[in-house]
Amino acid sequence: MFTLVRIQALSTARDPDSGAERSVDPDHIWDHVMKNHADWHTRDVKLIYMTRRHEFEDTSLIIDAKDSDLLADFLLRHICTLSDVRGVQAILLTKMRFFPVPADRPAEFSRFTITIDAIPEEMEHIYESISAFTPGEDVTINYVGHSFQSIGGSIMVSVLARSREHLDSFINDNIRPLKGFVDAEVASISKTTRLVSAEEWQRSIGPYFVAPGGKRIINIAGFDDSIVTGGC
Repeated sequence: MFTLVRIQALSTARDPDSGAERSVDPDHIWDHVMKNHADWHTRDVKLIYMTRRHEFEDTSLIIDAKDSDLLADFLLRHICTLSDVRGVQAILLTKMRFFPVPADRPAEFSRFTITIDAIPEEMEHIYESISAFTPGEDVTINYVGHSFQSIGGSIMVSVLARSREHLDSFINDNIRPLKGFVDAEVASISKTTRLVSAEEWQRSIGPYFVAPGGKRIINIAGFDDSIVTGGC
């Protein structure tokens, strides 16, 4: 099962004894995961990739875990014990669809995530509509999935866009008019990296690659890093 794990560590922390505030390295969790993830990797818990959202002061992991108890054990042992961690949120990602992006896209494209609040009875309609979008010159979709992460956030979309302005235009023109749409939150992804080998990438992500509209793509190359490009 794919789970998005968000790890928040604020830029300042308060000493529990003196009450004095101190600055915290904003990338210390990122650096710790990069240093140790190979040792954490097991047959039952695999760290697939990692992203950073500086504006939200969090680092996110996509983890492919065999079951929820194994995931919880991993988080309690390796993540919750890190210094200055303020909170950990685990979001189950369901019905994931990954889309290969054009190889000739401009290198300056940045990556964003869109969290969509939708009326529940229209969630599947919105999900299928987004899945059918074909890559454009200014915006292309990396993946879409149901997250059910909160009452006000039910669908997650990863997007590569030429700029935030291009992304906002895409949302206003193509997503807001969809029946059942309520609201959307956009977050900029400042860093992204793959945490598994090309072969592991193929085994974990390959079965979920589809063409726009949902038809599965069988021959995705194991080195296809389209989901993690942009904003690095």
